[in-house]
Amino acid sequence: MVVFPQKKLNNMKDLICIFTYCPDNKRKKVLHVLLEKLKVIKTNFDILVVSHSKISDMSYDILDYFYYDKNNELLNDFDLNNDFWFENENFKIKTSTIYSHTTHLAIYSLLYYVFNFAKHKQYNKVHCVEYDINLYNSNLFLKINEKLNECDTIMFKGKNGWVSGVYFAFTLNNFPEEYFTYNKEDIIRKLRDSNSKMTENITPSILDVNGRTMHFESLETLNPNGIYQTVDSHKNNELNWCVPVYDNFSEKIYFFVYNENGGEFKIDVVNGKKHFQIFNDKIKLWSITEIGNINETKKIIIMVNDKVKKEIIINEKNKQTFIENNFIQFQ
Repeated sequence: MVVFPQKKLNNMKDLICIFTYCPDNKRKKVLHVLLEKLKVIKTNFDILVVSHSKISDMSYDILDYFYYDKNNELLNDFDLNNDFWFENENFKIKTSTIYSHTTHLAIYSLLYYVFNFAKHKQYNKVHCVEYDINLYNSNLFLKINEKLNECDTIMFKGKNGWVSGVYFAFTLNNFPEEYFTYNKEDIIRKLRDSNSKMTENITPSILDVNGRTMHFESLETLNPNGIYQTVDSHKNNELNWCVPVYDNFSEKIYFFVYNENGGEFKIDVVNGKKHFQIFNDKIKLWSITEIGNINETKKIIIMVNDKVKKEIIINEKNKQTFIENNFIQFQ
């Protein structure tokens, strides 16, 4: 067990860490806007940017430290991708193919770097935010920093009980010794052991160890307008709910479409020599289409509005994992 004292040891400052992925100028600007907002509290905090992409040259003048890891490793195993559920009176669906891959390993490799960096530089209070956080007031960091005198971890939770990953803060008190050594296999094991594979569930489980205390702030304190990120890649603007699912009783594969936020979509599904075309142009409209048998399926190509959206490979090595993580249960 590793214990660090609460007193500050490094020029009386604490650390703000910004998790970043800015592969284009638009997102580089989003990061820079955040850094500009943080200038007013730099007498209290140093700033570390950790990133899987390069950032704007202008930003270096504001931050104190920058860590670039070009190895932005993505995972596409069916049992590592985020789990999503859909249910009504007729059926229940579980799917891990809403997104074709997960960035969890890339994200947590950066978090474990932050653990080690903070230990090396003797920061005991660390605030982690996404680069696109819709920061309403920079003084929020000062408020959360004071509360870290009373607990070891602070996270933000919505009224629906959902824990947000856009901002969390912690001390280094009582972290296990293994947190200060990068272990890819251990990170993947934690992902597999998580119920939903969502960072919002995984991060609390990492920080809530060895008797550390955790406090949840209301998510609304991040932004009273309820918009917590300025760039959100998890919105369904491109019809992500277009997924194949397995029926255990018939061994058939069905294709499920759900128009969560509205829009007009033409969906083409190719399963071997079979081609299916589905149209969906109404919000909350769903459909289920039988597209083949699991034993005859090797690759499913999904196109939305004439652009390839997903390619899903099913073989003997991953078929059972697909079945366990992508299925439909008729009520």
